[in-house]
Amino acid sequence: MGTSMPLDIPPDTTTSGEEFFRTEGAYTGLGAPITGGAIDRWILGEGPHIGNGVELFDELCWRLLGDGVPLWRATLYMGTLHPLISGLGARWLREPKVIEEFRILHGSQATDEYLRSPIRATIERGTPFRRRLIEDTPEFPLLSKLRRAGATDYFALALNRTFRTFPAVTWATDRPGGFSDADIAALEEINPALAAIVETRQIRRISANLLDTYFGPQAGRRILAGQIRRAEGERLRTVIMMTDLRGFTALSDHLPGEEVIELLDDYFDALATPIEKRKGEVLKFIGDGMLAIFPAEDDDDFSASSVHALDAAREGLERLDAVNRARRATGRSELRTGIGLHLGEVIYGNVGAAGRLDFTVIGPAVNLASRIEDLTKRLRRPMLFSSAFARICPRPLISLGFQPVRGLNEPEEVFGLPE
Repeated sequence: MGTSMPLDIPPDTTTSGEEFFRTEGAYTGLGAPITGGAIDRWILGEGPHIGNGVELFDELCWRLLGDGVPLWRATLYMGTLHPLISGLGARWLREPKVIEEFRILHGSQATDEYLRSPIRATIERGTPFRRRLIEDTPEFPLLSKLRRAGATDYFALALNRTFRTFPAVTWATDRPGGFSDADIAALEEINPALAAIVETRQIRRISANLLDTYFGPQAGRRILAGQIRRAEGERLRTVIMMTDLRGFTALSDHLPGEEVIELLDDYFDALATPIEKRKGEVLKFIGDGMLAIFPAEDDDDFSASSVHALDAAREGLERLDAVNRARRATGRSELRTGIGLHLGEVIYGNVGAAGRLDFTVIGPAVNLASRIEDLTKRLRRPMLFSSAFARICPRPLISLGFQPVRGLNEPEEVFGLPE
């Protein structure tokens, strides 16, 4: 399947909002009508046991078709809370028996496609919408495109409002004459059941999104699984990365607040993106610093995790160089960082006050990673490694000798990249 446009736009259509839409996947649907009736009872009884919302919507459409509703295509849209994504959903196509999953990025609400969409009022105010596609509708370009593709009727309903907007479901047919009164009644009859299950899934999805955004995917999953009590945690051997932005205090003293936020966003984005690409997890941003871990799939072999961490650190420095080139071109100060990598045992879990917890890693290994990073200033290197990390890393590293480390009685052998 080629990339297609969601929200009922035919796949060969290009609009001004195209850059805000992402088709995440196209899947072969069930492919045949399913008879049985009592669709609202099926939604409420069997729907919760279907783990994937795309699969649920696909089966719902085939059941409606089996019940005599002449569906041609259908979409399910719901808003979400996510720093990159404003909404997500699925689009079902009777022919070629495919269902597509899509995401909508922030910014789409300002596009001509959205502003002139027939379901804008449905999403914003919960207003039902129906239009028989007898002739072109210049006020709704989408409907003209659907009509040219064969649609004869279009019907949209709001579901239960969650947060700022209404989820919406749209139904279209290509039957001559459009939907009958009985078809419309059947779609309205199942709407409360569909709204109930979509609301539950939407809240669950938003909760997971927010936990992933603020705590990271692993910590988010553990919190949702019930690991929410203080002092709950597990011992974990992991590669630890600590970073620190050089000269941040001086920068923040003379820059406007908006520029400081933009600076930190650029800095953290440069370092965090390669970490997440390589199975690492950013646990927290600490002022101008960052704490990340790279757990191993095999507790007896950390070589892969060490390579992931090393490659992420190197790419982070390369990305920061690109940020600095852009900053130099506009006369702004460059950003410098120090990165420390260490392998050790941590306690991974809840720390904090009785009613306000933080899910993080603590322990002497975290402290040593921070001290190794601090040595980058004195040794004038952007990246340093502990002896424990050097022992398990298959990449060539060179000893920089034993260095005094704040808080330790004995010096620590420190390693760097070959010149």
